[in-house]
Amino acid sequence: MMYKRYITILLLLLCTGYITNAQQKKGRSPKKEIIVPEGLTYEVLTYRESTPKRATQMAVSYRDDGIKDKPVIVFIHGGGWAKGDKDDVMYQVFNVAKRGFVGVSISYRLISEAPFPACIEDVKQAIRFLKSKEGELPIDVTRIGIWGYSAGAHLALMIGLSPDELFKTDEYSAYNTNVKAIMAVSAPTDFVTRREKQGALAFFTEEQNNSELFQENVSPLSFIHQNQPSIYMLHGTADPLVKPFHYKNFEAACKEKGVDNFELFEFEERGHMFYFKRNKETKPAFNAFLQEVKETVQ
Repeated sequence: MMYKRYITILLLLLCTGYITNAQQKKGRSPKKEIIVPEGLTYEVLTYRESTPKRATQMAVSYRDDGIKDKPVIVFIHGGGWAKGDKDDVMYQVFNVAKRGFVGVSISYRLISEAPFPACIEDVKQAIRFLKSKEGELPIDVTRIGIWGYSAGAHLALMIGLSPDELFKTDEYSAYNTNVKAIMAVSAPTDFVTRREKQGALAFFTEEQNNSELFQENVSPLSFIHQNQPSIYMLHGTADPLVKPFHYKNFEAACKEKGVDNFELFEFEERGHMFYFKRNKETKPAFNAFLQEVKETVQ
């Protein structure tokens, strides 16, 4: 029965369209010139065919030191599901690569390029594709952490929490989307409450805005469970874009379900982009996240 429910939900999600307005239809960031730090390997891979091609690429970088089973940190950019690109967070990829990780940044189809929630399907396929490269890339597939900001944090949580069957494509279906830890910064987690408190989302169709089932099944909060990966959630208490109820409701649901590997970091009077403006304040949480990913699974 559970599997049939997931199939029904998947069909509902894939059959719905999308609407964007002028504010949300920002588009893909211009391609950047990537300057690779000395001592690092850098390559761009395509995890699915799409138009535009850049929408479904991943950038990979690591230190070429002969170690074949490095821990992995995957970065997912933000931008309201409407703008951005993998190149936007390459500085973070290179930073972790210098520290002995394989750094990965993934693009996904924006809402001007494919209907929401195609982006969720994309990022889950990207993780399965990455795992298929074990042996070709120096990765340890049991030690994968995902960092996401804003819309990217929503996508990171959907990778780590939603059932493997949901949003699953035929490509690389032999691989799962299990990850070890997630860092979610300024994350939208609860579209049901968001609809109740703030009204319709402009890039949801009328059907999607009127369907609580749809909203539940694109909300990470709906998939909290006791065996979930560790989650480090960072949020500003004065975030005007992703209101505090998102992290508060998520925290309450974790407590209700007895989840003991969720840690919330509240940043008083900080707004939506605090993470990039308050590096010294967020660095301890980021280092704890890296350390957990790095630890060998027993």
